[in-house]
Amino acid sequence: MLSRLRLLLPNDNWCRALLAPVIVFVATAMDRHYLTDFWHHLSRGRAMVEHGGIVNKDLFTFTVPDESFQDNNWLTQLLYYWLYEHGGLDLVVFVNSLVLAMVFGVLVWLCRRAGGASLLASCLGILAFLGMWQVLIVRPQTFSFLLFLVLYAVLLAADRRRWLLVFPPLILALWSNVHGGFPIGLVLIGAFLLAQAVETWLQVGKAVIHDRHVRALAICLACSFLATFVNPYGWSIYRYVLTTSSTAAERRIDEWVPPGTHLFIGKIFVLSLIALIAVFGLARRRPSIRDVCLVVCFLPLALGSVRMVAWWVLISTPIMAAHLANVQFAISTVQRGSPASARRGSPDPAAPPPEGLLGPTAYCSILLGVTVLSLPWLEHINPLSAVRGTHRDEMDLEEVVRDMPGDSHRIFSRLEWGEYLAWRTAPQNRVFIDGRIEIYPDSVWADYIALTSAAAFWQSILERYGVDYLVLDTTYHESLIAQVRQSAEWRQVNEVGKAVVFERVAAAIAASRDAESSERSAAP
Repeated sequence: MLSRLRLLLPNDNWCRALLAPVIVFVATAMDRHYLTDFWHHLSRGRAMVEHGGIVNKDLFTFTVPDESFQDNNWLTQLLYYWLYEHGGLDLVVFVNSLVLAMVFGVLVWLCRRAGGASLLASCLGILAFLGMWQVLIVRPQTFSFLLFLVLYAVLLAADRRRWLLVFPPLILALWSNVHGGFPIGLVLIGAFLLAQAVETWLQVGKAVIHDRHVRALAICLACSFLATFVNPYGWSIYRYVLTTSSTAAERRIDEWVPPGTHLFIGKIFVLSLIALIAVFGLARRRPSIRDVCLVVCFLPLALGSVRMVAWWVLISTPIMAAHLANVQFAISTVQRGSPASARRGSPDPAAPPPEGLLGPTAYCSILLGVTVLSLPWLEHINPLSAVRGTHRDEMDLEEVVRDMPGDSHRIFSRLEWGEYLAWRTAPQNRVFIDGRIEIYPDSVWADYIALTSAAAFWQSILERYGVDYLVLDTTYHESLIAQVRQSAEWRQVNEVGKAVVFERVAAAIAASRDAESSERSAAP
């Protein structure tokens, strides 16, 4: 009884296990980058509350007004709006950071379960966080990461407790209403099924079809697939997933292109692949069939898209932990002379620490203090804020919105800013485009790219759409800003931080509206 109580007190294992989650929480809670891909989800959550149900059409743009689409992130969007209404952006950021800390807490636990010592598991958790840093923002994918690792843990535990396979279908049913990344969960279950089938086939040949665990995994996969139909769109939700991924890849959206080494996440991916190959070669035992199947299933996905690198990192880190532990044991065996002496000399990771409580208690107190100081509500007293800064692009855009005269504007901006402008000014004003790239036809996307790159015919595009307000980014629209400043049809009315605002002069607005009316009347 006393030994169990001591395990609950601060010790070295506690300190090491908490390090990665604390670093993740502090870093993400203090991040002040623009919240790409968040504001449109918040807008959709508000729209659902106002309309009393899921809204399956566009409400925020003038380029594709009332365009129908599927909103499979609806459950997360409602959660975001509820959090925002009850605690503002600070509460949303806090919950997002807390979930991410849980993600890496589970990852460290999986590494420890795979055989890695607590220090090794913690270090691998931190390296995994660095590798995924670019995709750890406030968006529904955060919940996908957690559901993925929970599913991973359940499948591993089902090796000994087969009844746990009743949970994956429940996880997939929830996941298909939270985020469009749910098919990766089916890939994970499929990899486990493939590994079990191959391993059993090597042992018993054709009798593999009679193996209970193979059958259980097959039933689990089938039920999980069917469970994804439990959403407002049924089976057609897969059409949304396919359309979004293919459209994003075709339009060369950063997250959907192959992970080149010019990107930080691409460098981490290459290093992780090299490290995994090296560990496979150095470890005394060969990679298990399951390890090979997981690599075979997830590596091609990571090679094809930056967005898929995150799943690769999550799946490969526990595998690396197991083989690094094996390498560490082999080295200690050589140094100490025999496996028996190595085992006798190695401390039991589950045993209570021999040292006192003062050091671990002080260490845990420091981690707790840093975590508390990083809370969004305390940034004004956080000394790290002076180094990291507290400014967001949203602050500049908020000032732009406050100074915006009148209503019924048609606003052009970069798509990331369009999400915030729609959140703050819709339905009175509408934007050219936002982050839901799958709903825009190629013609609208081509016009957006032409405007962004300040093509020679940029003015005719703006006239055709009746745009009367430009909110441009000095780091993104440098050429376009220079062109607009030389035009007699536009005048600069504001400049806040990186945001430069132009308004079409009254005579040009009238001419543009008359031309648009003439086109409509001439249309058959």
